[in-house]
Amino acid sequence: MTMRTLALVIAVGVSFSLQATSDVSGFWLLILPDSESEIIFTDAGLRIQGEYDLLVDDPSLSCVPASAARIWANPGSRISIEQTEENILINYELFDLRRVIPIGDESVIPALPSTQNLAGTFFEQMGSSFAHYENDSLFIESRNHTHGYIRTSRGIPQSAETIAIEELRIEDDKLRITHTYIDETLYEQPLVLNYTFQRIGATEIETYNCTEADYDWFNQLNAPTEEAP
Repeated sequence: MTMRTLALVIAVGVSFSLQATSDVSGFWLLILPDSESEIIFTDAGLRIQGEYDLLVDDPSLSCVPASAARIWANPGSRISIEQTEENILINYELFDLRRVIPIGDESVIPALPSTQNLAGTFFEQMGSSFAHYENDSLFIESRNHTHGYIRTSRGIPQSAETIAIEELRIEDDKLRITHTYIDETLYEQPLVLNYTFQRIGATEIETYNCTEADYDWFNQLNAPTEEAP
């Protein structure tokens, strides 16, 4: 990590306090729209984004998460969060993903990715993560990503150099998440995403059972229509 990146990490409020003060447990559903900061690409980031083809390159076509940001931002998909003394457990309805994040500092980052589906397949696109508490927020830091896309609609990429920091907090009984992506190989400044979730009365996450994905709906939406006589 360069000194510049280290300064940026500190700026978004990362520390290693282990005392739990934020209860983000429960079942949640995304409230649209979310938001993002200005994106300033490096030459490498601009090249990757310019070569992106939604109908070919979106990992969702293979039931694969493109990034943690892509999964958080999926409308209509339930998410559950459980906090224990040792781990943060996040279950995503989309692609049946199960995320186990140890509480501690950088030394507890697992060797394997923190996310797998119900079939036991691990996904490096979601990174290897650890969690800690600071004041009223829960922070999740993720590293060791593989190539993926923060925004699949526009091919906003992530790389092996990407560090992602999720801050989760409760405001007015809503879950607010500030998701900061730091990658000096792709972006001139951190990319910051914001999401808001409403609490729902669910008691379980339904099984998604993704076996084949395609963009037929996208093609139909954009197909020319016959003019009325």
